[in-house]
Amino acid sequence: MSRQFKLFAWLALWLLWSGFSPVTRAAEAPGALTMIVSDQRSDRPLSGAQIILKERQTESTQTLVTDERGRAVAEQLDPGLYSVNITNSGFSSFYEPSIRVVTRKNTKLEFTLLANPVEVVEIRAQRSNAYASGSTTYLDREALRSAVGGGADPLLSLDGLPGLASASEFASFSVRGRGPRDNLILVDDLPFDKAVHFDATLGEEEDIGGGGRFSIFAPNVISGAEFSPGGWGPAYGGRAASLLKLEVAGGNPSPSASLRLDLAGFEVGYDGPTGITDDSTMLVSARRLDFGALFETIEELDIGEPVLRDVIVKSVVPVNQNHTFEVLLVDTHEDYTRDVTHVFASPDFEDAALLDFEQDSDLYGVTLRSLIGEEAVWTNKVYYRKSNKLSSEGEAFPDLVPDGTPAAGFPVRENIITIGENETEIGWRSDYETANHWGRFSAGVRLTQVELDYNTVLDGNWNRYVYDEDDFRTDPAQRFIVLTPENINASIQQQETSVAGYADQEFELDDWAFSAGLRVERDGFADQSLASPRFSVNWQPMKTVRYFATAGLFHQSPRYLELAADASNDLRNETITHASVGVNYFPYNQWSVLVEAYSQHLDKLVVDLDRANGTFANRGEGASYGLDIVLNGTIFEGLYATATYSYNDAVVDRKDGRGEVAAEFSREHVATLGLTWEISDRWKVAGRYKYLSGRPDDQFIIHSDVLGPGQPLRYSKEITARNVGRKSGSGLLNVRVDYRRAVGPIDITAFLDVINVTAASSGDDSEFDYRRGVEVKDESEAEPLIGLRLDYAW
Repeated sequence: MSRQFKLFAWLALWLLWSGFSPVTRAAEAPGALTMIVSDQRSDRPLSGAQIILKERQTESTQTLVTDERGRAVAEQLDPGLYSVNITNSGFSSFYEPSIRVVTRKNTKLEFTLLANPVEVVEIRAQRSNAYASGSTTYLDREALRSAVGGGADPLLSLDGLPGLASASEFASFSVRGRGPRDNLILVDDLPFDKAVHFDATLGEEEDIGGGGRFSIFAPNVISGAEFSPGGWGPAYGGRAASLLKLEVAGGNPSPSASLRLDLAGFEVGYDGPTGITDDSTMLVSARRLDFGALFETIEELDIGEPVLRDVIVKSVVPVNQNHTFEVLLVDTHEDYTRDVTHVFASPDFEDAALLDFEQDSDLYGVTLRSLIGEEAVWTNKVYYRKSNKLSSEGEAFPDLVPDGTPAAGFPVRENIITIGENETEIGWRSDYETANHWGRFSAGVRLTQVELDYNTVLDGNWNRYVYDEDDFRTDPAQRFIVLTPENINASIQQQETSVAGYADQEFELDDWAFSAGLRVERDGFADQSLASPRFSVNWQPMKTVRYFATAGLFHQSPRYLELAADASNDLRNETITHASVGVNYFPYNQWSVLVEAYSQHLDKLVVDLDRANGTFANRGEGASYGLDIVLNGTIFEGLYATATYSYNDAVVDRKDGRGEVAAEFSREHVATLGLTWEISDRWKVAGRYKYLSGRPDDQFIIHSDVLGPGQPLRYSKEITARNVGRKSGSGLLNVRVDYRRAVGPIDITAFLDVINVTAASSGDDSEFDYRRGVEVKDESEAEPLIGLRLDYAW
């Protein structure tokens, strides 16, 4: 890693020189802000809203008033940080302490105010909704792209949210004891579960269960993320751990081009008007990252060669005051190769897998948003999604040749198993919202048609040396399992239509808000009709305290890969009964404390029955309960603090005779403490410490020489009890430095983000080396990430 650290050192020196060099530079060209204020309920523009804009460095202020379009434009602003305070009669006020003005650029900001006689205290980087679950959190564009530990990935920036556990430098995360693949991710309110690259189907256990590595989004693409760890309304279903709604930025009023560089590759982009209609805008982002070249640079030669490419286009086209079109195009590609040269570089040949993965995923969506009458909003979305994924795994045998044999001389068996996963989805989503004399009514429909073409092909028998004691073996005394084509080969070609509808009524009475909703759906693949009632209660008797509770029934559909693994896998939806209660307390201005307790009953969980046959069934039952505590606040202007603590106790009974055991992804304790200091208009530093208790561990027996005399020496790992005991916990410290300045017409942004500064070890990840009969733990080390972005506006 020494060469990589040299690059970081040079970058740090350059930043220091740029920030403190005595050379006189010309004043930076001014920028502008276009601020649009609307009613959060009706989505109508608010005219007459008063905006007070305060410059951080000089403390000078100016006051603006929105016009009939809810718009106010502040021009000739010195680049730097500003605070925004918005008030309007009959609405809650809004305060955002950190808005950045960029040289030569007109940045569009959209704010929503809630009609509410009780003032809602606003906390940095959160958009308040008095009628949503209290644990729902909103992160804006600046919070996402500059979060400590976030590097160049918006999903990494979610670290520290209620109930969320992120254990590494990768984008996958688990919530309240559920797995990474149990999270419902929407992009512009369109379903897109391929939002994370390198979600492995084959390979090591860590990769198969990990949920992926890097999100498809460059750091400046997402304008906002709304996260809920549970208790959301009936408009959403299909996954039950958490709801993450990502909003792709739609472009700014003034044109700009960007180039972002990091050690793995580059990103180019355009952000500005399209010229189609007045106020129509577009954002274009294209990037390519070659981690294979990066791994060679840092001399990590055994990992392999992952390469990804993403193209994202978002255009917002206002037709008139009442109708707006949005177009979203997402085109992603990834491939990963690990060949015999990488096996040769593996220490002690501990990983001899030959891997070849390739995936193309696309999402094309069109949205028409219409304002109907005085209060109603009708949104229609039509989308097309497709994904083609091909994964193969083979094996090298470096122990069958003399020491010193070059990689080309290793015996290999390529493409032992190949899995194809092809999906095509066409969908229509329609949502209608309007005010009525009770409060707010919303309803909608979801219609989707999904076509699957999945196949698994095993090229001959294949010995596997990690197995459960009850996995099928022709000879019970055999200390390994054999995958055979007759048991593993499978395919599914199936097309099904699913439909869902929902209705939700909010009732408002003084300081109280109630909602009652129902989601009904027909799942074509599960051949199942479902009904999911959802309820919530909010009570805010005074400015400083808010009480809330949620309850409901949630259903989670089985994975397509599980359905396709064996013809006998007749799987149904999992059922999750959820309840929570909490309080949000505001002890001081711009300080908040959130406490939420929750309980979930889990039924009809999909569990694997036999590795040797690829069979699954809805046999599992379980429970999950816990507590989330979140503290957010401003110590003084520019210095922000956050602290979180989550307790979770999640258990699962797989109905295999072993009783209840800890859920695979459960962590009893997760705690974080973070500080962010905006030192000046140019410098920002941040740090976050987090502690995670270990995931559940397995009991196992290691058998030696399982192939017998005259055969290569092989060890096996027989798992006798799953998820008993705990692996060791870990504490990680992440530190980030951001720097920004204009040099002539170019705005330069650079960051250095070091994940796990102290190289603290974690007991979570280990793999069994069946050639030596040992558990190999992943070495922990600091993961420095750097980025350099150049913006030119005109």
